[in-house]
Amino acid sequence: MQLPRTLALLVVLAFAGPCQLFCEPGQNAEAARPGPSSESQPSGDRPSGAEVLRGVVSNSVGPYSIFMAIATAGIHQGTDNPPEWRQGFPALSERFGSNIGITTIGNSVRYGLGWAMNADFHPEKCTCSGTVPRILHAVKETAIARSRKDGSAVLSLPNLIAPYAATTSAVYAWYPARYGMKDAFRMGNYNLLGTLSTNLVFEFMPVKAVRFLRRHHFGGFGGSGLPPRTKHP
Repeated sequence: MQLPRTLALLVVLAFAGPCQLFCEPGQNAEAARPGPSSESQPSGDRPSGAEVLRGVVSNSVGPYSIFMAIATAGIHQGTDNPPEWRQGFPALSERFGSNIGITTIGNSVRYGLGWAMNADFHPEKCTCSGTVPRILHAVKETAIARSRKDGSAVLSLPNLIAPYAATTSAVYAWYPARYGMKDAFRMGNYNLLGTLSTNLVFEFMPVKAVRFLRRHHFGGFGGSGLPPRTKHP
C-alpha cells in the first residue's frame, strides 16, 4: 500500500519553514561542556498546536530525517526486507515512503504525548566529565523528560511509547499481511535504539556543530522544535 503523496508537501514545508523552529543553545552554549540551556528551563506554558505541528513536520521530513529514510531504505533494499516489496526503484520508493511514514507517526505520537504531559523530551548535555558518566547520562535522557511546569524529572513516555506506536501502525497499515505484533515490537526496539544512538551523538558532539545542525533544520540533536523557555523568577 503506497503512502499518501501529501508527504511530499510536508517535505516542502519542512525546508521552507523558519529557522527559529530549532531553539538556539542557551547561555551555557559556549562552555566546554555546557549544562542545561535556557530552553530546558521551565516556563509552565504549554506549546500551541501550531508550534507542535511545526516541530512534528521539521523533525519528520527535514533534511536529517530524509537522509536517514534514504539510508535505511537502501539497507532494506540490499537485504530484501520485506521480500514482498521486491527490487527496483518502485520498491526503493516504497521502502523510503514507509520509513518516512514511520518517522512521521512516531513524531506525531512523541509530540502529542509531550504536549499532553506538558513535558520536554529532548536531551540536554551533561555537566559531568568522563566518557562513562556522559554515556550513562545519554541513556538516562532517553527515558527521562522534564516537566515544562516546574522542571522536575518525569518518565519520558513520549520517547518510550512513540517508537512502538509508529511500528505497530506500519505493520497493520501497509506492511505485508504476514507481519504481526512481534514484528512491530522488534522494529520498535530498533527505533528506540535509534533514539538512544542520537542522544549519544548529541552528547559528544561539539556545541557549535549542534548549533549548525539546528539552524539548518537537522532535527534530532537536542532541538525540540518548540520555542525556548525562560526560568521562573
